[in-house]
Amino acid sequence: MNLAPSSMQRVDVVNLPANVGLYALHCKVPADPRSAPTLCDSSIDSLAYLTATPDARATVGIPFKLNGEFFGTDPNPTAGASVGESVDCRVDTGNPRSTTCAVYVLGAGRDSANPAYMRIFPTVFSPVKADRATDVATIKLVSRVVAKGSTPKVSAAASVAMEVTLSSGLKPTLTSDNCSVLSPTMIAALSTTQIQFAALKPSGICTVRIVSTGGANTKPLVTTQVFRLTK
Repeated sequence: MNLAPSSMQRVDVVNLPANVGLYALHCKVPADPRSAPTLCDSSIDSLAYLTATPDARATVGIPFKLNGEFFGTDPNPTAGASVGESVDCRVDTGNPRSTTCAVYVLGAGRDSANPAYMRIFPTVFSPVKADRATDVATIKLVSRVVAKGSTPKVSAAASVAMEVTLSSGLKPTLTSDNCSVLSPTMIAALSTTQIQFAALKPSGICTVRIVSTGGANTKPLVTTQVFRLTK
């Protein structure tokens, strides 16, 4: 079916045994479809986990957000953090029997390689406008706008308030390498995400990645802001 650019979907499971948990991920299908995917959507609400329970369940659902475009990262990197890349699930594979992206459902923990709990659901998304608007991120640190190209200081001594607002009104996903990104809160009336932000090292730099999956009228956004770390 033709899915919206971003929408809440649900994977329904029947006859799930006791003590079995499940993951649901939306990923780019690898060149070898038999291989595990390495580019999966890690944006807000897009990594779903169904907790194991002591009792078997006749029916249970896994709700999660399905995006036609996303910044893909490796859910199980083997060497450090995943670099990632942008994925557009609408790209034609050239093979009418395969899609660019699919939902992967698999068992959690010791059941991660159990074929009884593995399912793959190809995804097909509706086309979007060719003239979608470009999104813009505005960053504030302690209520002051961070100028484009500047490198503000952040301290390991205490966290500070940081705000990110997208011109589209969409909610971004924030990740960082050497800084903490704590307790993101969306202020819907202002279309602003607030976080507590702090350095994890006494020196060097940290990079915050700001990602939006876009929508019917707005292009996806992947941008970064660099901060200088101090004691």
